[in-house]
Amino acid sequence: MIIEEADALAHVDEIAATPGVDVIFVGTGDLAFSLGLREQQAHPRVEAAALDVLAAALRHGKVAGRPAGSAEQTQRYIEQGFLFFQAPSDLALLEAGAQQFLGPLGIRAPRRQRTLY
Repeated sequence: MIIEEADALAHVDEIAATPGVDVIFVGTGDLAFSLGLREQQAHPRVEAAALDVLAAALRHGKVAGRPAGSAEQTQRYIEQGFLFFQAPSDLALLEAGAQQFLGPLGIRAPRRQRTLY
């Protein structure tokens, strides 16, 4: 089950208690937007909500998950108790690996334009 709406936070214990639901995943991007914090997934309110979801999942014996953009983030989230992760896309991982090789040569990827959505 994905928690990505502010309204779902009020019902997170009910959601976590639902039979057949094994993983409670925090969709931080959509949740931030729903909280009026567009593109602010690291905002303290979003982080607090993620920890509330984690606590509900643990209370009901469920696995909690969330997006993780780096190994450092993933490790921090594991230490918090999250065990399921949405990693960067295969293209982002390929780009990061290419930059490790090309960066020392002074070759950088062009900056991508941001979408408006």
